[in-house]
Amino acid sequence: MQKEQDREAIYRSIFFCDMDRKKADEIIDRLGGRTVTYDKGEIIIREREKLNNIGILLDGGLCKVQYYRDGTEQLVQKLVSSFVVGVEIAVSEKKTSPYDIYASEQAHIFWFPVRAMEEEGVLDLRERIEFYKKTVHFLANEDIRKCRKIELLSIRGIRERIERYLRVQQSRHKSSAFDIEFNREQMANYLGINRSVLSHELKKMEKEGILKVRKNHFELTDKE
Repeated sequence: MQKEQDREAIYRSIFFCDMDRKKADEIIDRLGGRTVTYDKGEIIIREREKLNNIGILLDGGLCKVQYYRDGTEQLVQKLVSSFVVGVEIAVSEKKTSPYDIYASEQAHIFWFPVRAMEEEGVLDLRERIEFYKKTVHFLANEDIRKCRKIELLSIRGIRERIERYLRVQQSRHKSSAFDIEFNREQMANYLGINRSVLSHELKKMEKEGILKVRKNHFELTDKE
């Protein structure tokens, strides 16, 4: 039996966010899923590993990363509560992961078999179509996010790259004051720059009155 807060996280996920709670409960019970606990630093999915399940992150945080030959880690995405985990892997033809995912803090994930979508029996036809629609929406959003990341990393100047990232966050939150999901090391990793360089540049920008920053909270001014 899941805790109420776990159900709330599932309700907020892309598969259930527009669904009536009673209907959602019925489907969740039919999916035959299980909740798994992961400790901080534990690998959840490894590169080239096959995945036949779809996860919903109930709490905690996950990092989706790729490693280069020299051991450098590139942060692809930070996942937070209610994010789906591995759906793009599980619905692919080979079901093989192109990256690693690990827990950045203790995390709980609700996993259910992808065959519930792919095969008859667990979900009726209308429900399966709805799940596939949600999956398409998720993949489209992921494609847009990746395009923005490529655009961001193509910016040569360090300050320009930082400013571009923060302006995107400002637009996303519809406010000049916002929290980001990254700590300073993760932010540097995501932007593809050295952590000390990032910290130094942020201090300069704050001194120049471009922004105010406290840990992962930022406030942008109109001064550039």
